[in-house]
Amino acid sequence: MKGLYIHIPFCNSICSYCDFPKMVANEKNKELYINKLIEEIKTKRELLHNITSVYIGGGTPNSINNELLEKLLLSINDILSYSLENTIECNPELLTQSQIDLFNKYNINRVSLGVETINDNIIKQINRHHTKNMVKEKIYLLKDNNINNINIDLIFGFPNETIDDVNNDLDFILSLPITHLSYYSLILEEKTLLYYQINNKIINELDEDLIADMYELIRNRLKNTNFIQYEISNFSLPNYESIHNLLYWNEEEYIGAGMGASSFINNQRITNYKSLKKYLEYKVEDIIDISLEERKKEIFMLGLRKRQGVNIKKYQLEYNENPIIKFNLNKWINNNFLIIDGDYLKINDDKILLSNIIFEEFV
Repeated sequence: MKGLYIHIPFCNSICSYCDFPKMVANEKNKELYINKLIEEIKTKRELLHNITSVYIGGGTPNSINNELLEKLLLSINDILSYSLENTIECNPELLTQSQIDLFNKYNINRVSLGVETINDNIIKQINRHHTKNMVKEKIYLLKDNNINNINIDLIFGFPNETIDDVNNDLDFILSLPITHLSYYSLILEEKTLLYYQINNKIINELDEDLIADMYELIRNRLKNTNFIQYEISNFSLPNYESIHNLLYWNEEEYIGAGMGASSFINNQRITNYKSLKKYLEYKVEDIIDISLEERKKEIFMLGLRKRQGVNIKKYQLEYNENPIIKFNLNKWINNNFLIIDGDYLKINDDKILLSNIIFEEFV
C-alpha cells in the first residue's frame, strides 16, 4: 500500500483555528504554484508506482479555478485511473457542478467536505462561510452525480459551544447520506487568530470536562448508528474506512507533493518548505532518517490510534522481540488501560479520552 498526498495551500479566507500551510493568493501565484507542483510530481515519478490512494488536501483545493484544477488532475490521470481511493477536500460554498464534472472525468471518487459545525454563530466566529442548507444541497449534488463516498469533517470544543450545539450538529449530519465522519477535538495552535483571542482573554477556552463530555456524547450517539469508530476521531460505515488515512496509522509509505507536504519513503521523512517563495525555489526543507528504534515507537504511537490497535504478533515476527517487554507495557495492561484482543494490543474503550498518556510512552 502506498499513497500520494498533494497539497493545495490556497484559501479564499483564513479560518481562525487553522495552522496548516495556507494562504490567500492571486491567480498568478496560483498558476506558478500548480506548475511547480506538477514539476515536483514529475521528479518523483519513479516512486509513484502501485499507488493505492491519492489525497488532494489543503488549504482549499476547490478554491483554484477549473483550468488549473484540470491541469493538475490531467498530470496524474494515469495514477487516478487505477488508484482505489481518490479524495479531494472541498469547502461546500465553493463546490460547483463544473468541479464535480471534473471529479468524475478524472476518477475522483471520494469528496471530503470541511463543515466543522452548522452553528451559525460559531461559523461566523471561525471565519467560515457555509450554511446548513448549503451543506445539504452540495451533498445531494454529489450523490446526484454518482459520487457516493462522502466524508464530513466536524470539530467540537469551540469557545462558547454547548452540548446542545454538538447534538444539533450530529442530528443534522446523521440525517445526510454520508459514508464517513471525521470528528476532531479543537486543538489550539500557536500563530492562529483563535489562539491569540484565547491567550489574550478576548474569548474563553472551554472547560476540559465539558470537552470530554462532548466526545463521549459523539461516541455514544454514533454507537447507535451504522457508523463504526475505527480510529480515535474517525467513524465510517462498514467498508468505507479511509484507505489513505489508514496508510499513515499503519506506517505505510506515502509521497507528499506541494508546500509543506511530507513524504515517508525508504525510512526517510522528507518535508517541503511551508513558505510559497521557498517552495517555488527549493522545494525540500528537511530530510530525516528514521532510525529502527524510532520506527518501532511510531508503530505504536500511530497504531494505537486505531480501535483495532497494533498487531503485536506481526511486530514480534518482524522485529524478533516482545513489544510488551520492550516498551514496559505490562503496567498499562495490569491497570486495564491497554488490553490484548487476539493478536492485537489496543487502548481499552473506556480509556480513549486518556490516550495521550499512552502516546507519551513512545515520544
